[in-house]
Amino acid sequence: MAKNPDPGVFERYFGLRIACIEADAGWVCHFAYRMDHAPRRHRSWLPPRQELLRLPSEYFAECSYTTFQNDWVAFRSVDLMNWRRFMWANDLPHSDSTLPWSQEILAEHAAGFREEQRRAILSDNVAELYRIDRSAL
Repeated sequence: MAKNPDPGVFERYFGLRIACIEADAGWVCHFAYRMDHAPRRHRSWLPPRQELLRLPSEYFAECSYTTFQNDWVAFRSVDLMNWRRFMWANDLPHSDSTLPWSQEILAEHAAGFREEQRRAILSDNVAELYRIDRSAL
């Protein structure tokens, strides 16, 4: 991408993080591809806009966290996305909740994770995002 004399929000606020909660994450791969479609394919005829230093999907992969519960697509697509930004979620019983079968569903869905992925998605990523000091726990 081009050099940017007027930095965008992620350059101005280095370390800014966005969390997409209760929207699952199976859509992330396709959405990342579509984010890059306009700047790659249509920038020559779109109205002049600020040039980005990186592709939109790169900002998303680095700065956006997503949660998911019972999302087969997300669980199976982990290696196609930045799994260091995925967080398994569970909450009180409601229409999207996996309770009372959360542990069984999680064991089945996450069976293919490498140990590093399992630890990150089930614990480390949320601790990093919310700056939780687990040494005191």
